[in-house]
Amino acid sequence: MPVPVCLMGRWSVLRSVLCLHRFLFRSGAAFALSGTVFAGLAQAEDRFSIDDPFGWNELKQKWAKAGVGVSVSDAEEVWGIPRGGARPSEHYIGATTVDLTLDPARLAGMSTADGAWGTFEISAMDIRGKPFSNYPLYAFNQTSTSEADPNLRLYELAYNWHSRDNRFSLRIGKLDLSSDFMVSDTAQNFLNGSFGWPMLPSNNLYDQGPASPVASPAVRINIAFAKKWLLRLAVSDDNATGARRFTNPTDPWNQNQDPSGTKFWFGTGTFVIGELDRDVSFFGHEGTWKAGFFADTGPFPLQADPSVNRRGNWAVYMTLDHTLVKNTGEGTLKGFVRWDYTGLSDRNQIAASLDAGIVLVDPFHRKGDSLGLGFGYAAPGRYVTAQRPDGSSKSLVNEYHIELTYTWQALSWLSVQPDMQGLINPSGGVYDTISGRKVQDALIFGLHLGMSL
Repeated sequence: MPVPVCLMGRWSVLRSVLCLHRFLFRSGAAFALSGTVFAGLAQAEDRFSIDDPFGWNELKQKWAKAGVGVSVSDAEEVWGIPRGGARPSEHYIGATTVDLTLDPARLAGMSTADGAWGTFEISAMDIRGKPFSNYPLYAFNQTSTSEADPNLRLYELAYNWHSRDNRFSLRIGKLDLSSDFMVSDTAQNFLNGSFGWPMLPSNNLYDQGPASPVASPAVRINIAFAKKWLLRLAVSDDNATGARRFTNPTDPWNQNQDPSGTKFWFGTGTFVIGELDRDVSFFGHEGTWKAGFFADTGPFPLQADPSVNRRGNWAVYMTLDHTLVKNTGEGTLKGFVRWDYTGLSDRNQIAASLDAGIVLVDPFHRKGDSLGLGFGYAAPGRYVTAQRPDGSSKSLVNEYHIELTYTWQALSWLSVQPDMQGLINPSGGVYDTISGRKVQDALIFGLHLGMSL
């Protein structure tokens, strides 16, 4: 199903909703909605609420009962680098995601539980601005999880099914596996990209791996085989954009090799990832422990000689999320640690990476807000070197980053998040290709506006 043309521009939320309804109605998917939607809009405009603009939540509930789920999320960010990197600079990035879910059972008029026959999902992303972590920052990790090459692209296209007791679920289609694997729930409070999809897979895999904003043809299963235990497994193509080369100086992330996100490529190798999750509780403090691995059968260029490829790659990882201090009136303190490691340093830029942090949830008696302090590092492989201006080379050292962030939940659908980051030894101590000078440690300020409707 194509994305409606009128959703491709920067429209207001209300006009986007009207446009999406027309699109669904014309396609025949929402014939059961036509009488209720316009009445809902008319009623909503008479009782406008700032916490539910234009009655959007009520409208979504009516659509969901008829078998159509719609969600819209938007991120608007401005970033300033007053010091460091290759040069001081200012940047804007933005991303809008529209997700449509169809429930065949409800569309057929059944009143059974949601998803009795499974659900179909399609989503698209409009990415704006220009990435700046490659240049002028020269960072291993991305400053923001929203940072990507500007494109209007298909995101996910999937069929979802789960058993009645929810002990088994299946997802198949074009999938973003970073939403299921290597996830730390506590780390999601931060903006730096490494707190989402870690630096090790992002730098070592084709196209940064099967992670937003690209998605790969894949099958994913979840099995809850015992109380508090969950097994996740997925198999996917390892080259989402079908890039012909692993390294592309003019397109470092290879996202522009498939700007529309509609390529289905199976010519490089297979990516397999597995994870075991365990819910734990110590002295009344709950948490989740995860351990996993991934393997890739594709060819990877050697760091010492990129003209030579070696087939195969792998890594292991561990994630710990835990409540440290329960809410005593001043908020709940949570912490996380995530570690990634590969023994194949001959073909990988990053040999190991680690992220850790603490987050105070509902601080200062403000429900929905959070205050976080995070830290991380990436250790380059021993074969990764940087070229000096005189033509000699040197081994790279660890890159470190730190982030202090506060999320203000201004409205139920709007968050405002000022952010400050520090970057030490960008890319392990590289030199700017233009000036020839060593890239400096950077101080970064940002402001994120997040909307979810």
